[in-house]
This record gives sequence, structure tokens and C-alpha cells, in this order.
Amino acid sequence: MKSKEMRSYFQLLENQRNDFYKKVIELEINPSERPMPEKWSVMETIYHLILMVRLVRRFSTLYLPLMLPYGYLRKNRTYKKETYNIYEEYNQVKKRAMRAPFLLTPKKNIHQRYDLRDLQTLLISETNMLKNKLSKIDEKVAGQIHYPDPIAYFPNVIQSVHLLAIHEQHHFNLVIKYEQQRVM
Repeated sequence: MKSKEMRSYFQLLENQRNDFYKKVIELEINPSERPMPEKWSVMETIYHLILMVRLVRRFSTLYLPLMLPYGYLRKNRTYKKETYNIYEEYNQVKKRAMRAPFLLTPKKNIHQRYDLRDLQTLLISETNMLKNKLSKIDEKVAGQIHYPDPIAYFPNVIQSVHLLAIHEQHHFNLVIKYEQQRVM
């Protein structure tokens, strides 16, 4: 991968996932069971994350070839390499959780179609396809290509990978929090 920042964010994704899966085992969480009626199960959460990575990957397939010339023209300008937790900010400002759009909402009864291992494998596969798609983009160019996402304040390609890591950790924290509340 040409961008060391994106490489480190993809490594962060992998480490966060491994830590989460260990925590699920330690806490003996049933991955198909919702901790509360309106909250997603572990499997639903992972499927949501799959849909998110897939959306970024598919959009990038169309968007990046169009924006690469623009990125090359601006590659000597400064750019940000990280972002912050927009989900936490949204929660503080709006006093409620950010709702997932219908494209990113897990299907009902996902546990009947997949097992946990299938979903983990699918998440790895989608992430690897995205990583492969972004691997050949120079970091200076990636820093100049911004996705049209006003909710995330138009992140560049590097920031969007960081945002994926933030998003996943946000959901992992929620799953653990809800499970601990359920047990109490």
C-alpha cells in the first residue's frame, strides 16, 4: 500500500475486530441474540459493518477514476490524515443516536442466513477488496480526493478509512455496553 496512513488504519480495523471478537467470547455473548429489543445483535452489527465497507468500496469504484486527475493536480497541497468521531459528536449535539440509512440496515433474521464465522469472513473479504482498490493510490493524491459526504464533513480517502475504523469501534463499544446493561 502506497499510503502508510491508510495502511495503519486498515491495521487498526483488523486489531479492533480481533479485540471485539475476543470480548464477545469472554463475555459469552450469543452473537445472534439482541441485547435489547431495539438494539442490534453482534451478527447484525457485523452485517451493518459489511454493508458500510461494501458501500465505500462500490462508490470508490465509480468515484475514484473520475477524481484521480483532480487529486494529481492538487497533490502538493496540504491535507488532513485523520478525522474524529462524528458519531459521538452527533449524539452530543442531537441528543440521540445517528440512524443508519436503509442501505446500511441489516436484514431481519440475519442469523438464519449466516453464521458468525461467515460474517467475519465476509467482512474481511470486503475490507481486503477495499484495501486492494486503495492500495495503488499515492497518499498525497488520496489526501486531495474528498467523498461527497456532508455528514462526515467531506472526508478525503485517507480520512474515510480512518472513519471506517472509528465507525466500527463505535459499534463494538455499543454492543459491549448494551450486553453489560442486559446482564446487570
